[in-house]
Amino acid sequence: MKKLVTSIAALFVLSASPVLACDQQEAVDLMVKVSTALGEKAGAAKTEEDSLKVTAANARMNEGGEALAAGNPDKACEIYRAVAKEEGIPLE
Repeated sequence: MKKLVTSIAALFVLSASPVLACDQQEAVDLMVKVSTALGEKAGAAKTEEDSLKVTAANARMNEGGEALAAGNPDKACEIYRAVAKEEGIPLE
């Protein structure tokens, strides 16, 4: 029974991996989408606090760009998705 549970868990992890994977093109697409939305937020910022929040999000986007440049699109996508979630930017 323990062997069966271990096998099922391993299959689950392996089957989930491709869904979580992100290639270079997907990372670039996410970067463009989130960056565009952040630019719109920057233009609509009414307070210094709003501006600082967008500036901090852009700093995180730069980290994603560094990961992408280093050949790690999975890490870049992880960062871009996190920024989108934190900033309420829909990715659908």
